[in-house]
Amino acid sequence: MKTLDLSKITITFLNGETKVVDTSKELAQAIFQNTRIIAEHNLALEIYKNPVIELTEGNINTIKFYAEKEFRAFGQVAINSAIEAAMESQKD
Repeated sequence: MKTLDLSKITITFLNGETKVVDTSKELAQAIFQNTRIIAEHNLALEIYKNPVIELTEGNINTIKFYAEKEFRAFGQVAINSAIEAAMESQKD
């Protein structure tokens, strides 16, 4: 099972410095407040309780969708990079 810890997302700033940030609560709240889909509602509850999520196709699509809606570009890049790195490092 491939997983991603949304509480440990590395943001890279313009000057090249990096900082690990917790995006889990903000992302969970964005999904919770905006979704009309029960599966996404359940994912928001899961993320809020436990930031380590299973990287299913549905979860990845939902995370990317709401990251695009709620985060600025540098946050989107960080989340997308974290997903890609997790998928690559946890290959079957």
